[in-house]
Amino acid sequence: MTYELNGVEYIPDASDTAEQVKCPLVNGFIQAIDCMENQVVKESSIPVCFKVKPDWKAICNACPFRDY
Repeated sequence: MTYELNGVEYIPDASDTAEQVKCPLVNGFIQAIDCMENQVVKESSIPVCFKVKPDWKAICNACPFRDY
């Protein structure tokens, strides 16, 4: 079952915390830990699949899971 937070789908774990997030950068579900890792690493270390869209930084910054 999926839920939505400010327009972004997610799949919760047993405690209703997001376990998977439908990342708008890749238009698919990713593990919540991948989302958090992308926020704190150097840009050069972020996998290319997250940087395909020209405005990927703005999309990431606008995501409701940014500081979840």
